[in-house]
Amino acid sequence: MKNFMFSMRALSSVHCGVGSGANDIDLPTARHPVSGHPVVPGSSLKGVLKDEFKSGQFAVGVEPIKLDALFGADSSGDNEFASAISLGDAQLLALPVRSYFGTFAYLASPFTLQMFKNQRERLGETTFPAIPIIGKSDPKNPYYKVVVSPDSVLRENGTQTNVLLEANVLLEELDLIADLTQEELASRWAELLAPLFWDDAESQGYFKQKFAIVEDNVLNFLCETALPVEAHIAIDEQTGTVKPGALWYQESIPSETLFTGIVTVDRSFHAGCKASAEDLASILVEGNKPLHFQIGGKSTTGKGFVRLVFKAAQGGK
Repeated sequence: MKNFMFSMRALSSVHCGVGSGANDIDLPTARHPVSGHPVVPGSSLKGVLKDEFKSGQFAVGVEPIKLDALFGADSSGDNEFASAISLGDAQLLALPVRSYFGTFAYLASPFTLQMFKNQRERLGETTFPAIPIIGKSDPKNPYYKVVVSPDSVLRENGTQTNVLLEANVLLEELDLIADLTQEELASRWAELLAPLFWDDAESQGYFKQKFAIVEDNVLNFLCETALPVEAHIAIDEQTGTVKPGALWYQESIPSETLFTGIVTVDRSFHAGCKASAEDLASILVEGNKPLHFQIGGKSTTGKGFVRLVFKAAQGGK
């Protein structure tokens, strides 16, 4: 059995729905049952990955019987067998949030970094930067702190200030205080994460300047209040006006949201294919090739475009 990681970046807004909502949002997006952070269920990924490898850009050169063994049979019947692949949910790593300086920030938190660390530890990795300890500035100061890199564009003028080693970072309606004593940790985390989502040095540098780590409560608040919510209507074809009662609100995950997850590949259960777990896993990770496809609902309106890369970590099992 082989475990490895996938990283996924939203290229457009994504809606992986969970049916009807219980509040003002009629169609909420899928969320982690404990943290409440947005997630992309593994069930939303497996089918489109199967289609991509069987008939998409990477279909050439792969034996069809191995793809059947990896992703499962196309239909149930006498030849039904379990697929070798098991896809975990894509867990939130960093949420894009509007910033007064630098346009927007990629926001992680100690919780999302810990979840990422747990995923990598499953692959046999043991060396990570320390996770910053973040809280309020002081008991008399109501502002939370944020950890950014030395060359961050999220601080005012993108430069350090000599006033108590602090500087303002303005995200949505939140006024945060940059903790410059931990900025080296932000740099080390950004160095680790950037290659998972971007291949070129220019894009990686762009990410590092916009990366920030906030307290868990801050990210939880933004996950609850800062996701896009769009109003939709249905038009009556006969009258050209809105159908009675045809107004609903749909929540989405914003473009540039970063996710990571774990995928497990077992040996083939196909009676006609005796491929090992290593053989089947190589189909996914060979060359670290990026996949571009659509997931979730409302695909005809341009939603759901993502970039996904499978990466075998060093020391992986």
